[in-house]
Amino acid sequence: MKPAGGSWQPVPAELESDKALQAAVVEEHRRICIQYFADDLSANHALPILTHAFRRLDEYRVFLLLTPWMLARLFVPDSDPGLQIPPEWHAEARIGRDYQVIGPAFEIPLLTGKQRAHLNYSAAIGHYLLHPLIFSMLNFNTPEEAFAAWNRIIETRNRNIEKMQKRNPLQEEISRREFFSGIFKQ
Repeated sequence: MKPAGGSWQPVPAELESDKALQAAVVEEHRRICIQYFADDLSANHALPILTHAFRRLDEYRVFLLLTPWMLARLFVPDSDPGLQIPPEWHAEARIGRDYQVIGPAFEIPLLTGKQRAHLNYSAAIGHYLLHPLIFSMLNFNTPEEAFAAWNRIIETRNRNIEKMQKRNPLQEEISRREFFSGIFKQ
């Protein structure tokens, strides 16, 4: 049973469709781009705002969001995920407040393990969680380049995990025991 949350604002009923949600996220981030990043030299305005790699994972709709200022993974739950929302992040408290890329951090349990993501809120979308992946988009000329860079990071991480799993934990424990036993035999 999920713990009771605190003032989570779910997506509006008209965004229950996956396509409608993605379109609303793109439109909201276009508005954010115009309002907050139009003259920002750290934003790469050659890049569009788009979603990519949409899937459902447990109770979340998960997808990548490419913007001129970041590449992020969004987690949009179907219902209140049971997170305790700080009072300054309640929907009514966010009205008229400036956009904040990074809100309070939360760990969300998923079948694939725990994910760390940051709370975000939009009147058009409701509360959602954002996991920033790449903050500087200046080195990319196309969305394909940005996604390829992220894929390389994932491939490197997967190779490192595979190497770690191929180690023999028993051998490592014996080696540690032998090492420490030599230290204390003086």
